[in-house]
Amino acid sequence: MTDLKVRVQSHILKLLGDQLIGHDRLAVFELVKNSYDADASKVDVELSLESLVPFISIEDDGCGMSLKDIETKWLEVGTDSKRGSTGKKLSPKFKRLPLGEKGVGRLAIQKLGGTVNLITKKQDGEELEFTITWDDLIGGGRYLDSGLSVSVTTNSQPKIFAGKSGTKLVITDLARDEWSKREVRDLYRLITSLGNPINKIDSFEVELYLPGREGDIEDLPSAKQMLDAAMWTFDFSLSQDGCFSWSYAFCPPSYKGLKPSDDKEVNDKLELVKVSGEEESEDPPLIFLSPEMLTQIGPIKGKIYAYHRRTEILKELGSAKLISDWLKYQSGIRIYRDQVRVFNYGEPGDDWLGLNVRRINRPAGKLGTDSLIGYIDLNLAQSPGLKEKTNREGFDENSIYKNLQRVVLSVFDKFERLHGPHRKEIDKALKGETKIVPVEEAFDALKEIAKKNNLELEIKPVVDSLQSQLNSYRTVMLNSGMAGLNLSLAFHEMVHGVDSLARQLEANSGRATLEQTVTNLRKLLDTFKPLLNKERSRKVTVRELMARALDMNSGRFKRHDLVLSNHLSDGGISFPISGPLNLLMGAINNIIDNAIYWARYQAQKKNHQGAVLITSNWDSERRCGSLVVVDNGPGFELPFDQLGTPFVSNRAEGMGLGLYYSKMVMESIGGSLVLCTADELREDFEFSDAYNGAAVIFQFKEEK
Repeated sequence: MTDLKVRVQSHILKLLGDQLIGHDRLAVFELVKNSYDADASKVDVELSLESLVPFISIEDDGCGMSLKDIETKWLEVGTDSKRGSTGKKLSPKFKRLPLGEKGVGRLAIQKLGGTVNLITKKQDGEELEFTITWDDLIGGGRYLDSGLSVSVTTNSQPKIFAGKSGTKLVITDLARDEWSKREVRDLYRLITSLGNPINKIDSFEVELYLPGREGDIEDLPSAKQMLDAAMWTFDFSLSQDGCFSWSYAFCPPSYKGLKPSDDKEVNDKLELVKVSGEEESEDPPLIFLSPEMLTQIGPIKGKIYAYHRRTEILKELGSAKLISDWLKYQSGIRIYRDQVRVFNYGEPGDDWLGLNVRRINRPAGKLGTDSLIGYIDLNLAQSPGLKEKTNREGFDENSIYKNLQRVVLSVFDKFERLHGPHRKEIDKALKGETKIVPVEEAFDALKEIAKKNNLELEIKPVVDSLQSQLNSYRTVMLNSGMAGLNLSLAFHEMVHGVDSLARQLEANSGRATLEQTVTNLRKLLDTFKPLLNKERSRKVTVRELMARALDMNSGRFKRHDLVLSNHLSDGGISFPISGPLNLLMGAINNIIDNAIYWARYQAQKKNHQGAVLITSNWDSERRCGSLVVVDNGPGFELPFDQLGTPFVSNRAEGMGLGLYYSKMVMESIGGSLVLCTADELREDFEFSDAYNGAAVIFQFKEEK
């Protein structure tokens, strides 16, 4: 047997420097992180491009290095000096956990230039200095074990650190010795964003100096000026046990009567949304954040600044172009750990929460990254599950990271729902107050005007034709839209039925139990079958219609531990109705779905029993019947004039289409959909005070 020696060629050092760090600005960032790890309180970064010999320097007032430190830490690639034997170890002065942990950050120097001069001194030590020319060092031996060495000298008279400690790097032979104004501004933006722009660390400050190029950045606004121009702000915090507190403010300019508004220090629970592409694993799915989701993430706090991008609004704030330009480069959602930034989150082009996709799919009330500046703060010691990638460009996308995404996206969804009504106020101010007349009323008014002006023969046929076309379009839209919603519900319920059957088979349940489950599945299929076909108007009693709808949803009430009271099945008032059965079922299913969700919402939030009531009434004077769905949820929280509007919803990830379709279905058969509070109906319909949430009334006209 022959033993062969594993050898590594010296040029791996250059490859590591080039490949591990994605951009020049990240190379600077890595060196600044080293200063943070060295307990520095101040770091000066200088980009000197106009000097005879262009250079980049990084100087800090950290703990400095001894000769042994240089040998065993700085010159040893991949050292575990920051990790220790039992994990990460705290820095001696500020008790910081290290930001760098792989021992390769110093190779970032090669990304910036070919030569580095380093001067360093510990508080009670000697000032030490050495210079490395990377090409000469790497050329000094083919293999890493062939005697590569660096000469370190002792400065008997300190050049920089007399009576103090610190480290200074001066990088020359720059890889980029000609920087455009744009590139200088990009570097400035990056350096000034290294610390949290809102909650700066008192003991860590980074300054950028640009001798001879100050004019490149003199017109750039300060972060405070631009943040003060935000139309909306949202502060939030999530404790380790899942408690959610937030403050919201709407701060419009003096424009057409817009008025500011705010909510301060609200203690709440966070409603969860689904992250795009993720499977829902909870059964039943969670409505609110659980403490388990924050395992290995720890507490989260942050702030959102949101802007309205219309020129008319930005002009009222001062300079529309200045704010737009600043947002172009600063907008995005950043992540900080111990208030030091994690890249590339929040960089131009980064959309780690998928906000832009959400805005395209659900345009009304959603905000894209170009309208937001936001940050979240994490605690390094309490977020061990979030591991930074080797190239320092974000976290490994493991299950912990997926939880972080979902939690933060849920926070943004809450903010978007709060800001929605105020955004509509701005839109009204921009467009002017216009009353939208229902289309049927508009057609009738047009016919009336034609009649008064003796133009009925010319106008009425045209209006009738338009009205007929519109009705046909609406019918197609209703059928396709409601079939899709019904199919989704059918599939969801079938999946639960099949899962139940599988569990019973695995548990060797009795024959009778299995036969009953199969019978229920067949019944479910029979119930759904007519919904997927286009139907003509049919006559049915409201009791029969609701019985069908509740058969489709019966399993959901049990799964979600909700009490269902159906007065129609207990001898309540029934009456005949007519219409396309599939559309009517779709409309009712949407309202039941909302009632189930909001009853669960309040039950989980207030820790009480969720309940839904079905009741009815007949008005003999008006000759119309009412079918009512009432819940004990929080009630309607949006203004009533916005309810039933497409893409307007106060439900997490809601689109508002359920109410909208239900409203259209009722109007298409000559009825109406009325929304109110449970209290407004309690006396007439005689139901318990326990039902104190929202009430939805299906009003049907008498059959002739």
